[in-house]
Amino acid sequence: MNVGFLDAQGRLYDLNFRTTKRRLRGTDGEWELEAGETLGGEVSVEAAVFVETDRPHLLMRPTSGSALTTDRRLIFVAGSSVPRNPEEPTTFNVAIQVPRTAVDHLLREAGGREVVEFRKEEVREVLRAKAELTVHAQGPWLGKGTTGFLVVLRPLEAAKKAITPLRL
Repeated sequence: MNVGFLDAQGRLYDLNFRTTKRRLRGTDGEWELEAGETLGGEVSVEAAVFVETDRPHLLMRPTSGSALTTDRRLIFVAGSSVPRNPEEPTTFNVAIQVPRTAVDHLLREAGGREVVEFRKEEVREVLRAKAELTVHAQGPWLGKGTTGFLVVLRPLEAAKKAITPLRL
């Protein structure tokens, strides 16, 4: 599970401060796929992410964007029209300990976007509600080993279309 930022060159920056040393997109903007990975499609959705702690903590406020799904993973990338301002330069509900100019540059000037990626094997369950779908996934989180994440996708029909290639 990766939660962080995707810069304009396709590099992933993880909020867990892990060095990923990988790209999600190539230099021409194409998605980088693993050997044998099959691209399922891209769907417009809204996503929100909660971290399961003693009580669920909202990690990413509801954010419009698109979900790209393969047969192995889902990648959500925030849309280019997500509102940004100096007080809240990101939709992540975290205190960012870098100069505001760096965040502003990444997200406003350099085309960076919030990104959430989870793999099929990290999914524990999928819950369907009237208007949304919630994916319960397990992944690393800030020195605590692994923890649970709730990725809420809406609207329901788009969310179901987004996860279909995973065959959950």
